[in-house]
Amino acid sequence: MEEGFQKMFLEPSLKEMSEGLNDVMKQMDDYCNGKKLEEVVNNLEALIIHGDPESQDLPKAVPPKNLSKASHVSMLGQSVAAYCTTLGPSHLRKLTTRIISDTTLWMSRIFRFDDSSAYYHNDDREGLVRVCRLALNAKYEKFATEGFNALYTKPPIIYISAASRPGLGQFVCTQLGLPLSSLCTVPCNTMFGSQHTMDIATLERLIKDDEGSSKTPLLVVANAGTPLAGHTDNINRLRAICDDYGVWLHAEGHNLSTLALSTVPSSILAAKRVNSMTISPGVWLGLPGTPAVTLYKTADPAMSLAAGLCSSQIQERLCCLPLWLSLQHLGYDGIVQKLKHAADLSQHMSQRLHSIGAINIAVYNAQSFLGKEKQEKKQQTIQYEGSLTDVVRKVIQVLSQVDVVSPVVVFRYEDPHGPGLDKAPYANDSSDDTSNHTLALPKPIVNAFNTWLGTELNKRIPEVGIDVVDLETDGVCLRFSPMQSAPYNGTSADDIDNFVECLKQLLTVLNYSNEQRPGFQEAVECRENLIYVDIQSHGGLGVVQFVPEYVSSNKNEEQNKKELIKLNGELVQRLQAGETGALYFAVPTEAETVAVGVGMVNPGTDLDEVVDLIWVTGKELEDSSKFLETMTDLVLKGIEEAQKELEKENENKLIEEGVLRQIPIVGSLWSWYSPPPKEAQIKGRALNLSSGALESTENTYKYHMQVQQDKPTTPTRKTAPRRKTPSTTPTPSVDGDHSSSEKPLQKRDLEETPMEDGQVGDGLVNSHPESGNSSTTGTTTRH
Repeated sequence: MEEGFQKMFLEPSLKEMSEGLNDVMKQMDDYCNGKKLEEVVNNLEALIIHGDPESQDLPKAVPPKNLSKASHVSMLGQSVAAYCTTLGPSHLRKLTTRIISDTTLWMSRIFRFDDSSAYYHNDDREGLVRVCRLALNAKYEKFATEGFNALYTKPPIIYISAASRPGLGQFVCTQLGLPLSSLCTVPCNTMFGSQHTMDIATLERLIKDDEGSSKTPLLVVANAGTPLAGHTDNINRLRAICDDYGVWLHAEGHNLSTLALSTVPSSILAAKRVNSMTISPGVWLGLPGTPAVTLYKTADPAMSLAAGLCSSQIQERLCCLPLWLSLQHLGYDGIVQKLKHAADLSQHMSQRLHSIGAINIAVYNAQSFLGKEKQEKKQQTIQYEGSLTDVVRKVIQVLSQVDVVSPVVVFRYEDPHGPGLDKAPYANDSSDDTSNHTLALPKPIVNAFNTWLGTELNKRIPEVGIDVVDLETDGVCLRFSPMQSAPYNGTSADDIDNFVECLKQLLTVLNYSNEQRPGFQEAVECRENLIYVDIQSHGGLGVVQFVPEYVSSNKNEEQNKKELIKLNGELVQRLQAGETGALYFAVPTEAETVAVGVGMVNPGTDLDEVVDLIWVTGKELEDSSKFLETMTDLVLKGIEEAQKELEKENENKLIEEGVLRQIPIVGSLWSWYSPPPKEAQIKGRALNLSSGALESTENTYKYHMQVQQDKPTTPTRKTAPRRKTPSTTPTPSVDGDHSSSEKPLQKRDLEETPMEDGQVGDGLVNSHPESGNSSTTGTTTRH
């Protein structure tokens, strides 16, 4: 037993372990001896293209097609920075100071944040952490010496909007060692203003409550462009509240890029008054490998050093060298041109989308988006109130903001039968005409339609770069942010035009599929064994499940669930292998089974053909499942009957031969002295799969072939009728002689033997009587 266990389990495991150890030792020898540079570069190339050289099935990486010269300069700057670290310490310190001072001066002037210092960091969240530490040192005089003990009596509170990046507040608290109770999430507006901006009144009330609870309001994070919708908080109001309560104000967001333009909207221009801001020039200008920049204002350089905003590591300070080289290469005009190009793309996209009725651009920032005619009329209407200076200031603001739009465009497909697009979310819905509302699609279906649109648009027009985002109040939307995507995708105005034309074509398909959903449901319900599954999150014609008859009659729910998963999974695979395979896919149901999802169809598609294809394929699978189930039961039943008959024959043999032949030694002597007759031996049993009958193997071993019995057969499955040809069934001869009227039995004769309608020759043997070789496709049991 132990030897068998060792041979079966231990030896293969030890062999596999030994082979693995040899491979590891070989790799270690290669690392110790070194590799050729060509081999190392080839390995790196394989890693970049495939991600994992051993998994060739993974999709290949697609390199950016439009890397500008400034991008190459930025990548070159990283190599130069690595080379500069080999210089002497004193020389390197002078070089680093010059590069940092130049870059900081340029960044503060380009983005209108004068008299500020800069902190360069690779993680765009790290700047907020350092600024919070600076605010702690400013609020708590003994924080640098006592640490957490200085915060114990009046713990600090950080205020962050609910529309900010997920996990930003938790990251800051973790890095500073503060409890999550120091984080206060301010809700967004619900009644007036954008529903994606911070509720200013709630913020002021929270600050008052915290001060009354012996807490210290420390810092407010304002969004100049929320991550999903691109909306901007009311920074002017936030600045006034922070001044009243002595709170640090920090701003971040992609809309801060418009500070470099010649005309800046007032909502963004207010960011000049914040205490600090984090910008991403590398993302906006298409400069890979460049750090994010946090600009801040402080009067005490010692506090900046204590907060970690002035790194003492020269190698870390050299990370701004790629940005220093790229800014000089682009120049001020080149920087403004790139940012203006992104703003023009967003404006062009907004104007083109307004011509499509089914697209709703109601998810926009009312303070910065001026593309709609209503917005333009409202902006151009000037209230002549106050002094002459106020009137002139209002006129300048209106004239300077006519061509300035938000760099983020968020839109979505709306149900044509739903409520109007211009209707406010808080308007009274007491209209007498409710016919349109009864036809309105549920929100999950509209979300599924928008998800499908985003996926198809990215496949067909990848140059535009559309993101599918899920907004809490609006649902699934499509977001176009050229500040993030245009530099690497090389997006142009022609790409926007192609995008809009492609969107119109997809909307035609979507609207047709949406209109045909009731007809598809009716067509499914008219067929037997097909069930329409109402899944609102499915974007397409609908979801169908094929339920065979043997499942409907079975009361075992667990077995039915497994059978439905197996059968519908195979049904989806067969449908996907056809010409219209892209139309079908597997969809999980609420009952934890699998159904067939039908996607969008082109106008003119016959729904009956689609449903018939599903039904016919399902019926084929049902018949094959029934056949396999019948054959399984038939084989098991035949084996049981054969075992019973063999046991009965064994008992009869024991009675006929006597007890003496069963004794080990005496039985052998008695059998030698008086051999038993051959006819008394136990006959085997053969199961005819075509007829299901259990037959004796006496003729098979006597004539060295299996002869088909002339008995009526019962068909076990449906087959197509075969062409009948006249022939005579051959009769085997024991001694091998044949009459002159009969030819010797050949293999081809049996192959050409006709079958009755519905008869299957699964249990036949094709052999020559004299050959002694036989091939049995039936099941033979012999003792």
